[in-house]
Amino acid sequence: MPKRLRYALYAVETFLVNSLIVSSLYQFVVYLTNRRFWRQLPTPAADTAPSVSVIVPLRNKTPDTLAHLHVLAISGPSDDYEVILVLEDEHSPAYVVAQQVAASYPDHVRIVLCGPPGDHVHTIHSQNAGYLAARGNLLAFVEPNSQLSGELWHAALAAMADPGVGAAFAPPLIGEPERRGSAPVSTGGEMLTAMHINHAHTAGLPFAALSNRVKEMASGFIVIRREVLDAAGGLLHLLDDAAAEIRLGRVLHESGTRIAVIHVPVYIVPERETFNEATAHLLRILTINRAYNLRDFLAWPFTNPLTVGFILGWITEREDVWWGRRTWWFFAWLRMALAFELDRIRFGHGFNWTAYAQLFMLDTFISPALWTQALFRRIVTWPQRTYRIYQGGKAIPLDDSRPNTR
Repeated sequence: MPKRLRYALYAVETFLVNSLIVSSLYQFVVYLTNRRFWRQLPTPAADTAPSVSVIVPLRNKTPDTLAHLHVLAISGPSDDYEVILVLEDEHSPAYVVAQQVAASYPDHVRIVLCGPPGDHVHTIHSQNAGYLAARGNLLAFVEPNSQLSGELWHAALAAMADPGVGAAFAPPLIGEPERRGSAPVSTGGEMLTAMHINHAHTAGLPFAALSNRVKEMASGFIVIRREVLDAAGGLLHLLDDAAAEIRLGRVLHESGTRIAVIHVPVYIVPERETFNEATAHLLRILTINRAYNLRDFLAWPFTNPLTVGFILGWITEREDVWWGRRTWWFFAWLRMALAFELDRIRFGHGFNWTAYAQLFMLDTFISPALWTQALFRRIVTWPQRTYRIYQGGKAIPLDDSRPNTR
């Protein structure tokens, strides 16, 4: 091998070894901050709760939608409590379900028809319609597949009892997906989504919260004061954003509003997905993240010891050097052990061992491949509509994907 090429290879190996150490230290810091964050108890909420409006954008329905909406309707934290179910029109798939819930709780549940989104993003278009119709002093934006509980509401009101806090959100987590039929383990693509959300998307939020570096919010369960949202200009200027929760968090942060991270997670019930649907879902998440946070997106592979270690092991294996592969296996087991302990902290128990086998495959092979695609991808599809994503997060629907208006 030429001397110059050998020196270049040594430089690459040195960089990868340092990245492997740093990424493993990062995973250990994430574990320690999660351990501290989730063991904190929320402060007692105020004796009197403000009026609360919950805004739920509905589009499709799943077998769990009706049950979730019934729980949402009866789990109000305040006597002055309303749930606003926002649908496009009477032809929406979830309209019948919304009618059933509204008829069961006429004093608390209302239906708002927002009309077609036109040139805007569907979800934020629905949220804006609910915001305009809401009457509460506190506005909660809730995804329809979120599981709400009295503990979550108590923690949210405790966070909002601080007058210096303008908004709060709960870290989204996905529990271990149910098994299909007689399969001994979960075999659907939703396990990949759960592993990504739990161990890549949500895992770093406690670190940001404890270091007072919260600049964005995560969807699922967001509570914001009406006067704060009004002062920020409402949601009208966010209608073209691919992820309104990220943009809204930045707007609030830039205005000096403090954002709190609730010490109780919001559990998301995943929809059934095939492997291809799950990878398309993750690719969409990564593409949107790249549009909003290019610097963090570029650094993301180097926070994953399995990706870095695999490249290092492959290079040293080509040189017939033993230490690269063995080093990688050590850090791989360390990553799996930290992931298992992290789940024990957040869920009270670890997942089935096959979940961590899928996390191993996700971190080593699938995520790097999706990251590479997301680096150059500009087109995403959700839900049943195609958008072009621009750097900064703006989403413009393509003409041939716009639904016909009635």
